[in-house]
Amino acid sequence: MDRNARYLRQTTLPEVGISGQERLRGSTVLVAGCGALGSNSAEIIARAGVGTVILVDSDTVELGNLQRQGLLTEADTGSPKAEAIAKALRRINSEIEINYEVTRITPGNIERLLEGVDLVLDGLDNMPSRYLLNDACVKHDIPWVFAAVAGTFGMTMPIIPRVTACLRCLSPEPVPDEFVLTAENAGLINTIPRAIVSLQATQALKILIGALDAPAFLTTYDVWRNQFTSLEIERNDQCPCCARLEYSFLHAADKRE
Repeated sequence: MDRNARYLRQTTLPEVGISGQERLRGSTVLVAGCGALGSNSAEIIARAGVGTVILVDSDTVELGNLQRQGLLTEADTGSPKAEAIAKALRRINSEIEINYEVTRITPGNIERLLEGVDLVLDGLDNMPSRYLLNDACVKHDIPWVFAAVAGTFGMTMPIIPRVTACLRCLSPEPVPDEFVLTAENAGLINTIPRAIVSLQATQALKILIGALDAPAFLTTYDVWRNQFTSLEIERNDQCPCCARLEYSFLHAADKRE
């Protein structure tokens, strides 16, 4: 296939160009979670030409997933999500490498999963797992892009260890589950994951080609109320993770796979 033709609209952009496209081609991105966020972000980066995409998810496809999770069809019901999405991505772009692992991300396996990875896209569905991801990425100097959605609302923030604020600068400890809005307890309109993922994946592409500005902005969007905010988050010089290097979520007692 003609690679130049495939990415012509992207390489024409002065923000990307041929050199930026080559950097994408040489990059490896881990998509942590293949739900509403991960499935859509995986499609964007695969179409953009990221050279290696690794999918990690432990769930199987259910009929209710089809309302919001890109690439999945009725025929995928009962299959592992990571496997079904990998098959779809290979049909979209045969020039890149698509790998997957059907597993839950834990303190015992996350460092192995991050080996050789240049960036992580957050497609997780709970905050403790995101704090674990934050610990591991900060420890190993791997950029990641946080994202979360519920109801009609979503948020995202790029995190570059030693450069920007990390998740624990934003919130030192996870909010108790009973106070957290999720797709399960608040519902989810199917447009907000795609809206947030478009922002999240853009930040990822900018990081991979070296074009992201240093400040970390927490961007929020309520697609129903048409409310959009962007707030700069400063590094906390007392942050237990990125300042004091205390990786309490990574060093959790439960190291089982």
